Amino acid sequence: MTTTQEKVEEKIAITERLLVGFVINPIAGVGGRIGFKGSDDEKIIWNKIEIGEGVKVANDRAKRFLTTINDIKDKIHFLCFNGEMGESLLEEMDFSLEVIGTSKDVRPTREDTKTVCSKLLERQVSLIIFVGGDGTACDVHDVVKDKIPVLAVPSGVKMHSACFALNPEIAGLIFKQFQDGQLNLMHSEVMDIDEEAFRNGRVSAELRGMVVIPYLKAAFQGGKAASPSTFDEKHDQRVIAQRVTEDMLKDTLYLLGSGSTCKAVADFMKLNKTLLGIDAIYNRSLISEDLNEQQILELLNKYQKAKIIVTVIGNQGFVFGRGNQQFSPNVIRKVGSDNIILIATVSKLEKTEKLRVDTGDLELDKELQGFVRVITSYHEDIMMRIVE
Repeated sequence: MTTTQEKVEEKIAITERLLVGFVINPIAGVGGRIGFKGSDDEKIIWNKIEIGEGVKVANDRAKRFLTTINDIKDKIHFLCFNGEMGESLLEEMDFSLEVIGTSKDVRPTREDTKTVCSKLLERQVSLIIFVGGDGTACDVHDVVKDKIPVLAVPSGVKMHSACFALNPEIAGLIFKQFQDGQLNLMHSEVMDIDEEAFRNGRVSAELRGMVVIPYLKAAFQGGKAASPSTFDEKHDQRVIAQRVTEDMLKDTLYLLGSGSTCKAVADFMKLNKTLLGIDAIYNRSLISEDLNEQQILELLNKYQKAKIIVTVIGNQGFVFGRGNQQFSPNVIRKVGSDNIILIATVSKLEKTEKLRVDTGDLELDKELQGFVRVITSYHEDIMMRIVE
């Protein structure tokens, strides 16, 4: 039995720890591999999970973050909601925690995210850590605004917002330096993405507002820079498309990624590609559109030879892991890193210092790191490095 003295000592120990809010959106990122281009439509996503079509990824990414800070767990006391919203994982990893509320349903919603953030404000935590995507960032912003700092662990599909750390491990490094008092604070953008428009092939994004983040140089992804709709950019995309098309091999499956640069390849062949989906081309014919991970794997079992054509997200530098999670670790390994064709215009690369991958598989991320060839014109390539 715990004595009164032990309870007092435990309470004193907790008050000496950094008080931190911890929020997991359990369904963040589920829409990626199933080709749903987001997870904001909660009812559909939960239904996909329950029938086995959707796989939760947020808990794993939260676990990667917590593993990184495991060596300073005696300096932290977390406040969280019950179950999948934080309690279960924190208990599993033996962190000091306090459950400050429960979700209204067994399926947590964005309203629960807002409620827990309100309670965390009342408790005057030093920082709110949330695991999610752009939708979660908007929900957190709507309550917290810039009243207290937040740390965003990336687990969404698109993640256009600048406030996200590059990956869970780097988020852990940011937190350690914040906990140690080494970091200054700065404002960072939260973007509101219209997922319905996104699923229909249109990018509709607007600034939701600003949050305050603990700033560590080169540790945040920054905002997404779209390809400009200029004559020069369109010309450069067409030249790249001509080269890629002429280089296509017979009897080889080509998995064409999302974005306007990849769409230019299909346009050159007069094929009606989806702008924001993954499509399949075989012998210069479009054979499948808007594929999810499972459909891609089925095609890879059918066709012996395959290649991936993918572009870079401007400014952020991501090749895999932002908006194209249909290219899952299983898909990438099955195709092989030697069969990845990377394309981007020079103007896009001028805004992109480094290339990155965030596939969800740390071993695969390491395998993909190093110098890669990027096709930038009909006769020109650039060697760029995929970094940690």
